[in-house]
Amino acid sequence: MARKRPARRRQVTVGLLLIAAGLGVGAVAASQFGKPAGTLPVDAVAALIAALGLVFAGATVAAPERRAGVRAWTGALMITSIAILFDWVAFGPGERRFTSGSLSANAAVGPHQLKEMSLRLLFAIGAVLFNLMALWAWMRALWRRTAKA
Repeated sequence: MARKRPARRRQVTVGLLLIAAGLGVGAVAASQFGKPAGTLPVDAVAALIAALGLVFAGATVAAPERRAGVRAWTGALMITSIAILFDWVAFGPGERRFTSGSLSANAAVGPHQLKEMSLRLLFAIGAVLFNLMALWAWMRALWRRTAKA
């Protein structure tokens, strides 16, 4: 029986650790649904979406190199979860608070309001860019599938 390369073992180990971390964060985030806000330092939906990104990143790393189709699909899912996370932060419901140290941009009047708007605009631009990257990743994954058929 041939021995596996140590680098491949390390790759699978890192992938499984990412999957385990994502499942752990997802379980904590899911347990916060229905509870009053403030028990978790971040939004539970955002934490759950980020946990899915970790799970898909781990699956991409752990997938064998010879299974390029699986890696393309899990990579597309990972990029999509990051895009959804940016969409949730940029366009989701609720108040957004961008803080730097002890000064909150929401509590300030004048030039600090401009700072908050520029931060929201940066998140919106990031969301659009990640949406385009997710679209590209899905097109690659689907083209790979149709090219083999």
